[in-house]
Amino acid sequence: MNINMGRGQRYRNILMNIFAFGVQFFISFYISPLIVSKVGASAYGFIGLANDFVSYAAIIATVFNSVASRFIANSFYKKDYETANYYFNSLIAANIAISAVLGLAGVLLVPNLHKVLSIPTSLVFDVKLTFALIFGSYIISLLTLVFTTSTFVTNRTDVQGIRNIIQYLIRFALVVIFLNYISVRIYWVALATLVATAVISIMNMSLTKKLTPELKIDPSKAKRKYAIELAKSGSWMALTSISTVLLRGLDLTVANIFVGDYEMGLLSIARTIPNNVTSIVATVAPIFTPIFISYYARNDVDGLTNDVKKTINTMALILFVPISGFIVFSYDFYSLWQNSLSDKEVLLITLLSTLTIIQSYFDSATATMAQISVAVNKLKLPVFVSLGCGIVSIVAEIVLIKFFGLGLYAIVLSTTVVMIIRYVVFNSFYAAWCLKKNMAFFLPTVLKTWLSIPALIILMVLIRTVLPIHSWIGLCLDAVIAGGLGYAFMLVVYGREELNAILSKVRKK
Repeated sequence: MNINMGRGQRYRNILMNIFAFGVQFFISFYISPLIVSKVGASAYGFIGLANDFVSYAAIIATVFNSVASRFIANSFYKKDYETANYYFNSLIAANIAISAVLGLAGVLLVPNLHKVLSIPTSLVFDVKLTFALIFGSYIISLLTLVFTTSTFVTNRTDVQGIRNIIQYLIRFALVVIFLNYISVRIYWVALATLVATAVISIMNMSLTKKLTPELKIDPSKAKRKYAIELAKSGSWMALTSISTVLLRGLDLTVANIFVGDYEMGLLSIARTIPNNVTSIVATVAPIFTPIFISYYARNDVDGLTNDVKKTINTMALILFVPISGFIVFSYDFYSLWQNSLSDKEVLLITLLSTLTIIQSYFDSATATMAQISVAVNKLKLPVFVSLGCGIVSIVAEIVLIKFFGLGLYAIVLSTTVVMIIRYVVFNSFYAAWCLKKNMAFFLPTVLKTWLSIPALIILMVLIRTVLPIHSWIGLCLDAVIAGGLGYAFMLVVYGREELNAILSKVRKK
């Protein structure tokens, strides 16, 4: 098996996954206002809530799946294919068992949803069917999740990006057909997701045979010993998943129970863009993990630390400009995008969205450092920190809603403040400690990225002032100008090395 850890492959991985994110964004861009305009904000919110409920159920799967790629990759890099197959098949067996448990949980939960959530009478059937289909989609994904390991092991996450694009396009095509030619019901979105998941799962199985033919399905190699080893390490990541649920995954549930289903719908709309940004951070940052693992496997700590510094700048260069652009132009965007909503609703969504996305500055600048704990398998402390942050956040949300009447603002403010503190204080310090460096080792690099934020915001505010927006054409024109000048500024800050490397690879392609 040929594994390419070179710089060129790195940038192919980044570019393809960013492109996949763009495809996902534009699909959401089309679907969201269609649903909101036809069935209302409340119905739209239940789609996000269904996905959140799946994330609650998925915590148990995290125990086995979160670190499996690392164990399999380590075995591959040592050419120990037998051990890799033990992990591979043990994970398959574990996921089958978990799927059975989650399927039973879904059967018990879905018929009783109206007893747990605030659901308008007219939407009860639609919401229940949506939840059932989303649960089914996740179970299919879980049963075939092990087959996504091959792209990680071979450092071919560009192929994973292509796979994601295909999945998004299948889902998009089906949603358009269902909503435009059959009826406008929210469960069509869930059905499209299920079908797309099934198709891509089959493709993943084929991809595994191509990229990692050494991995073979063999029930005799499914051993309790290896499943327990995965569980011991992955249990810490499962606790991290719990903290993620507390920090982000319970937002819509808290809004539904303590504020209202209508407000939940508005919050779901407000989360759309910030969630997409969080997704691209979560997609791009792990791209570097196989490289980090290879450095660590060779005991090349200096090479690893230098590479981490480069990735900090890379993440800032990629994401700071679009984040700043969204903050400045968000009201104009939502006014055009959600034109069925009132000015008051658009303003509320804009404020909620802006308060949410601010944390992405700090997330993106420290995300690759967080991957070091995975590379060196030191996961305990990040888990407890994340769990503590999650508990503080959810308690603060409920207190601010019940006793201070802050409503939706309580939800977004609590999460944002807690997460910024975690990114700033913990991520850089712990990464340095893992690599036995001075605690402030990464701070100069990180602080340099954060200092660029005010300049980007001012630049884009000036552009919006000079070029007022009245249409999609005006918004696109301002975005192109702001993006171009923003990236030019970032190149002055960080130098031209990273962008030139990326552009050279694009030209070769």
